[in-house]
Amino acid sequence: MTEPADVVLVTDRASKRKEEKRQRLLDAARKLFVNKGYHETRPQDIAREADVAHGTFYSHYTDKREIFLAFASGAQEDLHAFVQSRIPKVDSFEEYIRFSLTAIQEFAEQNPGLLRSALVDTKVFDPTDSTSKEVRSRFAAGFVKRLEDACVAGELYEDVDPDLIGHAMMGLIQFSAPLAYRKGQSRQEFVDHMTRFLTRALVKSPKKLT
Repeated sequence: MTEPADVVLVTDRASKRKEEKRQRLLDAARKLFVNKGYHETRPQDIAREADVAHGTFYSHYTDKREIFLAFASGAQEDLHAFVQSRIPKVDSFEEYIRFSLTAIQEFAEQNPGLLRSALVDTKVFDPTDSTSKEVRSRFAAGFVKRLEDACVAGELYEDVDPDLIGHAMMGLIQFSAPLAYRKGQSRQEFVDHMTRFLTRALVKSPKKLT
């Protein structure tokens, strides 16, 4: 039986309002997680920033962990789209690393605090919380896939573990980039240094012609 047009219209409006409130909560969470941090942000803070009732938060998200995962997922998708748009067709793993690192640094500069906030270690206050593990796995997925492809192509050493190294690369970038900034290194100097390091560690040396 087909619903009357006025009923469908009311339902559509209610659905739209619900989605708008959900997005307002997510936007507010993003702002607070970046400015205050994961551990200092409470659900009631997010509701207040979104200008909705405290109870409205729980009609959209189970708890802070769920909205944080939604925030981190959005940050990862934004980063992935940004990086992919800046990587041309490359012929080697070394080129991929160079373009990727440059794009990641550009994204971080254009979105201050976003990656730091999305990659926060939630185990600092709760050793049982697996949130940070899930988030890091999402961010490392692009590196893992490219490492797998490079292994299949025979570019890398046979004992390279793509999953392990992909996650290690995320940690390397996360913790070395701020240090490079404090040391006064330019973006290009950082990219050059990391590219040399990763290439020497992972990529097979070309066989010398006899």
